[in-house]
Amino acid sequence: MSRRREVIGLVMLLPAVILMGCSDVSLPTDAPRMSASASADLAKGSDHAGAIIGHDSCDPASFNAVLGPNACAKPGGLTFQALIAELAATQTVRSWRFNPLQATTHAGEALLVKNVGGVEHTFTPVQQFGGGFIPDLNALSGNLVPAPECLNVPALDFVQSGGTSLISGAALAAVADANGIAKVLCCLHPWMRSEVRIK
Repeated sequence: MSRRREVIGLVMLLPAVILMGCSDVSLPTDAPRMSASASADLAKGSDHAGAIIGHDSCDPASFNAVLGPNACAKPGGLTFQALIAELAATQTVRSWRFNPLQATTHAGEALLVKNVGGVEHTFTPVQQFGGGFIPDLNALSGNLVPAPECLNVPALDFVQSGGTSLISGAALAAVADANGIAKVLCCLHPWMRSEVRIK
């Protein structure tokens, strides 16, 4: 099968896989990794350091036509078909990213996360970068082995368009390596990632 036919086949399969993946999200079973209401925590003056911002540029007409109503809640210029084509060609999508690529926080402090894009993203602390829970997007992005944390994503890791949350200091510490580096991954779009240095 040619690469072009593989991409076309994946484009046809992705909507069902994406929607099935979102419906199978499990509830958290461990100590809270993220806050259910970041805005309430921020209003109370919770300690947090810096932020990771999730960006995307989804085109509502094409994303909503493929994935269903309100899949993309904010105007952007990248069509669903263009996202798949760019991902197939480069294993990443330039306009879909976390900023900064490297953040810093102090031990015990929470980290603010904000989704300024049009689609839902997860901000999941992981020990090692890898794939997410959508096999076709893993294959297109070259992340064939899912990060274990992405196989059982807590519901609170999902942040809707325009939403904010906090990753707890304990959750970052739990995945940090010997150098104090924790990794944060979008389990929907596994090329979106950031490293957090804990000081």
